[in-house]
Amino acid sequence: MLCGSRRLLGIAIGISALLLVAYGRADGAHQVDASPAVVVSKGEDQRLQDDFNRDNGFVRLMFLVDPRCPECLRGLADMGDDVLAKLPEGARVKVYVVHEPVIGGSDKDIPAAAELLHTTLARHYWNPTGDFGRQMSRVLGYWNGSRWVYAWDTWLIYSPDAVWSGKNPPQPAFLMHQLGGLGNLKLPRLDSKIFAAKVNALLAARDQHDPP
Repeated sequence: MLCGSRRLLGIAIGISALLLVAYGRADGAHQVDASPAVVVSKGEDQRLQDDFNRDNGFVRLMFLVDPRCPECLRGLADMGDDVLAKLPEGARVKVYVVHEPVIGGSDKDIPAAAELLHTTLARHYWNPTGDFGRQMSRVLGYWNGSRWVYAWDTWLIYSPDAVWSGKNPPQPAFLMHQLGGLGNLKLPRLDSKIFAAKVNALLAARDQHDPP
């Protein structure tokens, strides 16, 4: 998946990022968060866990991406267009984007990636050590029969009553991915329209159980 010349890969990444940012800017109807606050998350930092638990009662979305990965950027753009931009006003949704340095992405790449979501709903976390992706590969069972597969380009939905207790995040209510190498794991590939339907179903169930 990461084969080929580094130079060609870098050129492809740069072109893809520029095209996707331009695409994201084409629709002026969306609210864009071009310069997000970025939380550095590493070691024993509990900020993401604290934010997750404080947002109990919301449908919570977590995106694991490298901010230079063309497939991740395409996924962010689709999430912005098909999920977040179409949420009803006041929808009880929170978004956490965990950026990981898988193919050379850095915190400097995060603002351009964040712009693709067209929203201020998202909080952005930079995990420079990459340890969160290793942790999440175990949580999500990314085992292909011979090795653990690093968790990135992965898109998660958590129910409103999910609680993160202890070291590891809880199991998501639903996930999609754009990874190769997962062996016989029958996990769905990313489809932003299906993802949106799952988010809306959880929102509807939450509103039916606990009307405003």
